[in-house]
Amino acid sequence: MNLLNRTYRNIGWFLIVSFFSVGCADQLNETNPNAKPVEDYFKNLTESDKVLTAAYSSLLNHYNLNIVQEAWRTDEGYPSHSQGRPQFYKQGEPWYFKTFTNSQVEINKKWDALYKGVFRANQLIEGLNGPLADQNEDPNWISQMAQARMLRGIFHFYLYQSFNNGRVIIRDKVPVTLEDFNIPVSSKAEVRAFILEDFEYAYENLPGRLANEAEQELAAGRMNKGIAAMFLGNLYLLESPAHIDGDEFNPDYDMAKKYYEELIFSGEYPYQLEQDASIFFTRAGQFNKESIFEIVYDDNLKPEMDRWDEQSPSNRWARFTAPGSQGGQRILTPNAWLSYAYKTEVKDTKDVRNFVFDVDEEGNDILVEREVSLRASAMISLVNDINTPYYRSLMTPEAVTFGKYEFAYFKKYTNHDIITSENNLPKGAYYSGKNVCVNRLSEAYLNLAECYLATGNTSRAIELINTIRKRWGLQLIGPSNGDTAHDYDEKTYTSEDVWNHLMYVEKPLELSAEGHSIRWIDMRRWGIIASRFDFLKDDAYKTERFTFEDSEGNTVRRNKAELFPYVEGEVTTSIRIVDCEDASMNYIPQLHDYLPLPLEEIISNPNLGQ
Repeated sequence: MNLLNRTYRNIGWFLIVSFFSVGCADQLNETNPNAKPVEDYFKNLTESDKVLTAAYSSLLNHYNLNIVQEAWRTDEGYPSHSQGRPQFYKQGEPWYFKTFTNSQVEINKKWDALYKGVFRANQLIEGLNGPLADQNEDPNWISQMAQARMLRGIFHFYLYQSFNNGRVIIRDKVPVTLEDFNIPVSSKAEVRAFILEDFEYAYENLPGRLANEAEQELAAGRMNKGIAAMFLGNLYLLESPAHIDGDEFNPDYDMAKKYYEELIFSGEYPYQLEQDASIFFTRAGQFNKESIFEIVYDDNLKPEMDRWDEQSPSNRWARFTAPGSQGGQRILTPNAWLSYAYKTEVKDTKDVRNFVFDVDEEGNDILVEREVSLRASAMISLVNDINTPYYRSLMTPEAVTFGKYEFAYFKKYTNHDIITSENNLPKGAYYSGKNVCVNRLSEAYLNLAECYLATGNTSRAIELINTIRKRWGLQLIGPSNGDTAHDYDEKTYTSEDVWNHLMYVEKPLELSAEGHSIRWIDMRRWGIIASRFDFLKDDAYKTERFTFEDSEGNTVRRNKAELFPYVEGEVTTSIRIVDCEDASMNYIPQLHDYLPLPLEEIISNPNLGQ
């Protein structure tokens, strides 16, 4: 038994006992099919659908995405400490400093989590191809098979994106013998081909736009053709010409473009860019118009489950990212450059959303410009954001004291819109029911802009970028060419200029700390990791006191809270704040571009190979 692959040894020779759907609430309360004898699982398509529900439950596992660790790994996230900078949260140091090894807990658990997802998907696939094979023309059979293969493809894709330069184990069946358990990794080309086949099957057999809103609501959280199209686009976009081993691939921009254009322009899907900036990353904004792939949680279900149980229908992301004064551990906060970039985004002064009512000294109502952009307010909390409610306070600095050189917090995974503290959730701060949106339509827009750039259509790329910026009421890039309805920066952009804007401004600010390692994979694809860390180690900032008038008219001060560039020789009481110094020294492409094969897997699988 000690030779068995660790992942499957942990699962055993049977279905996992406890599971939850990531669909609607009714599905979350399904009767557990695993209480039945295994021969009963596949007597009909109703029983097999319950096995599909178990496969969906694998998405709930935090280690699939490793959101906090992946943000620490990039140029976007800082492992904050309760004492403030320059202290570090100890568990974040290996990721932030680039000193992680194959014994890292999160690396081993990510591998384990993803292969558990593969295992469950394969159980359904084998059941449909075995006992229920005679029903393969039934639309329900086809739908279940397509969903199972999409899930199996996603789990393999995340492994392929993350580990060992794409050379991972292909698991296309439920293992039975020792030989089934102990198989080596496959070549990068073989893994990619396997994933592509699963994605294409799902794409051909899943629905795009459902008949009505009721059907769409019922199918929320389930695989569909739009998800398949997004993953196909990302698969074709993924590869870089600078990989280390021999079976390399260049991005196929033409094929990626095909799927992104279909998602955006074909009318086959219900997706649109969400124009209501106030609902982004709130409970009200779950499954909004641009949500493509969203993992569904619920903080009211299964109260008996421990916060560390990876099948729990609630998540820990709010606890990890919320400010300490709101019940958070805030072990992940935005890096200085990212926070300052949000703070200084230039607004379109012709967009009325960028103005709010205030009262002058005579008591007259006046319009004043918002302190920070709508995008910044949606993505992070800044001390000078006096125009945005936060944790039920009328303005952000009322809710949070900031200080200790903590100048911003991520909002994407917190419940800042519905409660005064994460501790007030039904089961406490570790049990958030807020969904995790993995892929949004804006990602497709920006990836399509990259495709246009790479294929010589710079003007079309600018149009797509400006569509995103217009949604947020931001100043548009490029010349106005007679458009008087919006502000433009009136610059003439070369292709290189647009590439730089996409890599260092638009995509990181639009998708910070989102999805499956989006930022790291982008930096790796673009070949900018080393140069980025080298730049940031000298990109210095400082914090100064922020003074404001609260909602009751009192003058309030927040010390060491507002971020500014650090200028050598200027008088300041602030420390010099820089990010990525250690990353710049320690980063080695061969060691850090991809995660290594996990030590526990190497020990348990003698045929793994490297």
